[in-house]
Amino acid sequence: MADATRLDLYQLTSLLVHWDQQKTQTTAWMSFFSRALPRDHANRTVRQYIVWAGLKRGLEWLKSMRFDESHLETLQRHPTLGPALSARPSLIEALRNWRFHGEVWAPKEGELIWANPALDLSGQVWEMNGVQPAVQTPYFQIKSDIFTLKLIETPLLSIINHQSMIASKAANLVDLAQNKPIYEFGTRRTNIDAAVDAAYAAYLGGCAGTSNVEANHRYQIPMVGTMDHFAIQAWETPDMHRGQTEFAFFKAFYEVFPKSASLLVDTYDTFGEHTGIVNAVKATNGQLTGIRIDSKVNIETLEKARKLLDDLGAPHAKILVSGGLDESNLSELSHSYVDAFGIGERLVTSEDSPIGVGAVGKLSKVGDRFTMKLSRGSAKATLPGPVQVFRQDGIDVVGLQDEQIEGEALLNLYLDTEKGIDLSHSLNIETSRQYCHDRRQQYKGKKQSVRLSNRLLNVVSELAQRDE
Repeated sequence: MADATRLDLYQLTSLLVHWDQQKTQTTAWMSFFSRALPRDHANRTVRQYIVWAGLKRGLEWLKSMRFDESHLETLQRHPTLGPALSARPSLIEALRNWRFHGEVWAPKEGELIWANPALDLSGQVWEMNGVQPAVQTPYFQIKSDIFTLKLIETPLLSIINHQSMIASKAANLVDLAQNKPIYEFGTRRTNIDAAVDAAYAAYLGGCAGTSNVEANHRYQIPMVGTMDHFAIQAWETPDMHRGQTEFAFFKAFYEVFPKSASLLVDTYDTFGEHTGIVNAVKATNGQLTGIRIDSKVNIETLEKARKLLDDLGAPHAKILVSGGLDESNLSELSHSYVDAFGIGERLVTSEDSPIGVGAVGKLSKVGDRFTMKLSRGSAKATLPGPVQVFRQDGIDVVGLQDEQIEGEALLNLYLDTEKGIDLSHSLNIETSRQYCHDRRQQYKGKKQSVRLSNRLLNVVSELAQRDE
């Protein structure tokens, strides 16, 4: 069961006003989207596309959200919200009994998403009366009532921004790794719960595996690991040289894992005569699977390590490197003797663009009325809807949901509680990962713009002129 209280307080305070005016049961559509591609601290675009990750997690969350008694009691103890809730026992009962219902539309998990300022079909930037929307493929497009949409906005944005941020970062890194595997090693650099989602998203984006055990248990993501400095240091004794205790631990480790021993060689001295690589080769009789280098990772270190391994009779041993790696050095290192990368903090925090993918959630239709946030003069206007997106060669055309436009329709119905449709159980990480890989290959080196259909543009124009 997911705690429905993982949301912003203002969702509940404003819900009370809708409740009093009997507006909470009004049917509405809500769209979750990004206005632009991710940018760095200097406002430079750092991704060529966004990898959509969060479909499986989002559907699971929607179906399991609940207000249990302890959380309802917490809400009633709040100095502002509490008295207002206590005066409305029917609202408390509605929260207690609430379950998600409605329709959920989304692209396939692993889809590539583009976003840009509004363009018409000719590719010209569109603006009217200071209204300039962003145009994009929604991550989620959901039909429900106002009550439900207010409760689900915050948790879905949390899932979208986090997982899509990491999947996009992972894909960017994988593209630079020149077909050499990247393993996600970032569990200790993020929240204990977020770490599992990070492993999922990184694998979806193209990483070859994770060090996170729970991610393997939950999603069967390949689990990888070597050894830690802790283990080597813990083998020290006061009557032996560190090189001897390192050798002894390497030997003991190899006896346990004779077919997969990959040894961490930089605890003391990577290239020492009686430590590091020398000990790794000797302790395994030259049969080690590989070594990991976690410090001073550069071309010179890798060249020296490869030569020493070859000279010592271990030309088959692979070299895995870790320790603060990202785009700034990955491209150069991928052309060297490195065989695989372990990337942690720079991946799970997306260090160059750490604020998610800028996803927001906005109403697009209330009852029978199209609606859009105008935000005149800010370039933050949103689109009315619901929409469908049609992918063509070089162009994604965003049109109204009932339009028939040439191209591949990207939004699929994954959940409809009224009709009994639930495709969440069909989602598989391996299938999604392969889909993402295929899409990345398909669009490698290509640009894709997003444009408005004429019908949708007419609706936007009408709303932009209303009240003028």
